[in-house]
Amino acid sequence: MRHLGLEREIVDREVYERAVARLRQARVALPTFAELADPTRIPDRVQEALAAVDPDAPEPLNLYRVHWYNGADRRRRVPVPEHVVLPRALTGVDAPIVVALGDRFPMIHAHKVLAAYACLAPRVVTGQFDPTTQRAVWPSTGNYARGGVAISRIMGCRGIAVLPEGMSRERFAWLERWVAEPEDIVRTPGTESNVKEIYDRCRELARDPRNVIVNQFAEFG
Repeated sequence: MRHLGLEREIVDREVYERAVARLRQARVALPTFAELADPTRIPDRVQEALAAVDPDAPEPLNLYRVHWYNGADRRRRVPVPEHVVLPRALTGVDAPIVVALGDRFPMIHAHKVLAAYACLAPRVVTGQFDPTTQRAVWPSTGNYARGGVAISRIMGCRGIAVLPEGMSRERFAWLERWVAEPEDIVRTPGTESNVKEIYDRCRELARDPRNVIVNQFAEFG
């Protein structure tokens, strides 16, 4: 992005046209932010088709599940995001504390898949990311990187995960199933507290203009 915020116009028409062609080839329709904020806006035909889609599969329709209104089975939609209210007897504070349940999201069982979509989609639809030549680099300690790889794969983009080598084997096993190539998993020194090393590696990767660093802490999404 050239600056913080969302572009309202197409920045590069040629890049935009290539992105549209890639999405059309993959038969991908992108949900709007309004639809994800209020899934009742999602067309009935899409909602009906979702009934046959595995929430853990790299299926384009799963983009329409990237919201807070999934039930425990991650297939049905609920009227209110599922949550737990922690009482004073547990927390020691007067105000009720509401904990939203992020494991209802598709593909990665975590809400960071929504953050990833919110960061990549605006780039694609405004001609600021070329899926035919560029790679989306997702720096994270795990879930945002997994979400980014999932969203990238569905949208026909190349996704690269950058995360500490000491993270759980479960996260790496998931990534190994989803990335296009083994080298699309970049391991940095340390564990969850070694965030600096992640961004040091991203600075190196950014020297190649084909690599676009999608930093969740610097994106409007």
